[in-house]
Amino acid sequence: MYNIKCTVAYDGTFFAGWQIQKKARTVQEEIEKALSKMYKTRIKITGSGRTDSGVHALNQVFNYHTPAFIPENSVTSGLNSLTSDDIVIKEIEYVSNDFHATKSAISKTYEYLILNTAKPSPFYRNHCWHISDYIEPGKLEKILKLFEGTHDFSSFCKKRSIVDKPIRTINTTSVRQIRDFLKIEINADGFLHNMVRNIVGTALHVYRKKLNPEIIKDMFNAKDRSAAGPTAPAKGLFLKKVYY
Repeated sequence: MYNIKCTVAYDGTFFAGWQIQKKARTVQEEIEKALSKMYKTRIKITGSGRTDSGVHALNQVFNYHTPAFIPENSVTSGLNSLTSDDIVIKEIEYVSNDFHATKSAISKTYEYLILNTAKPSPFYRNHCWHISDYIEPGKLEKILKLFEGTHDFSSFCKKRSIVDKPIRTINTTSVRQIRDFLKIEINADGFLHNMVRNIVGTALHVYRKKLNPEIIKDMFNAKDRSAAGPTAPAKGLFLKKVYY
């Protein structure tokens, strides 16, 4: 059996997320249908993780197993011809059989994009959160730094995503201003459901309401989603990179 690692980018605007769902268009289902057509047998893929409805990916990773060998370039071109224009297979690589897109991941980086202008843009409406009042990047970054380290993130995820391991380690956070945009990056060893969007929404809430940033410590201690701030819109979130 061959084990193939794939890197894919997709625009999540018109998908109900990564994971297969009944009566909904998903990235996983579309890729599996294309692969099954190419190999003429049922192919199931394993992603590095799930992305929600409306969330995008610059470099999502998945892998699958097959007894048939097809050259990398042929798999790439074949998949790109069989999937829609909002999915692009970027790279195909044959890897060892012990590689697992989910379990082999060391960390992930998510990027959140904010358009910080007086008026919104019709061209970016599906790919960023528009905020009209000025945001000072350095001040927002200082707030985000309070999320770094190993914490119980129960207050920053959907309750149903907490099974028995709400502990995660955020390695780095940063905020960069690029012309009219703010790019927030968060790297962690793993993420809970809605964790990035809840962190971004809370940080912006603390910033815009001029709250004492130390309130974030109280949010962590509460271990209750209602103690933290609002959830940022899905459309501004991108899975930037998965590290192995």
